[in-house]
Amino acid sequence: MNALVLSADPALVDDARRLAAAASVEIAVARNAAEARSALRRAALVLVGLDLPATVERRPGLVVLTRSRTVPVYERALLLGAERVAVLPDDEAWLTERMARVCLPGAFGALVTVTGARGGAGASVLSATLARTAARRGSRVLLLDLDADGGGLDTLLGLETAQGTRWADLAGLRGRLSPRALRESLPQARGVAVLSHAHDRRGRVPPEVLASVLAAARRAYDLVVADCPRGVEAAADKALLLVPTEVRAVLAARWAAPGGTAPLLVTRGPAPGGLAPRAVAEALALPLAGHYDFERRVPAAVERADPPVRGGMARLCARLLDGPLAA
Repeated sequence: MNALVLSADPALVDDARRLAAAASVEIAVARNAAEARSALRRAALVLVGLDLPATVERRPGLVVLTRSRTVPVYERALLLGAERVAVLPDDEAWLTERMARVCLPGAFGALVTVTGARGGAGASVLSATLARTAARRGSRVLLLDLDADGGGLDTLLGLETAQGTRWADLAGLRGRLSPRALRESLPQARGVAVLSHAHDRRGRVPPEVLASVLAAARRAYDLVVADCPRGVEAAADKALLLVPTEVRAVLAARWAAPGGTAPLLVTRGPAPGGLAPRAVAEALALPLAGHYDFERRVPAAVERADPPVRGGMARLCARLLDGPLAA
């Protein structure tokens, strides 16, 4: 099955072709509704550019493709019954992932993002513990480091000097990335593969590179856990927002929630002022997925590059994998 782009805008069509190549998806192009008539029946996903005045019959898998977030854009999307407005370049990762999931046969692994409400909340350690817990159950797991300013998820697993691909090695990636090539190139420890930033080469991951890596990763692994800092978005199936039970952290969380996927709330104690997890959930209007308390032995375990597989945080990860993240 393929994707269809309905647009006469050459730049928009070129962008759609580039993202389709990253997703390993075949794409057809129609410059008007007449050309699209036969292709519409075969297309699994239809991307409609707003440069054409013609309407398209309502159908599943219809996405409006645009470069601007304006009221007329969303009005047109509502008229067409579109499932989403994809604004380029902001939504490139989401669109690449959507094309891959709809158009390609075969199983896809889940992508879970973990974002901390503030610096030092513990999102990296929670990400690593979630990944290790899933790996101990037999899942193929990738731990994805999207924090270019952090200490590196490879360090958490003792892989900072290990040979293997880092984000900087993928900076020039164009188009499709083979799932097998990705899996075979990454360093691994305790059943968890890691894609992290090189410690001597840092920089933001270009959207098209992230999109291509995510498309490959979800075909190569059963679970992808991404440490996703504030201001970085990935097209996740489930998003966890980690909020310490502190007033300042709750206020910061209002600006930290990832876009696109409504997050599940995880709270962490202790609560210096007695703030209860459910009060945090009510203040943020988010579903409470779980709570754990800070454990004194965890920092020492992290220093040894041995994130815990027992204790409160590990038990929470097991419950998340059995419950909210399994749905």
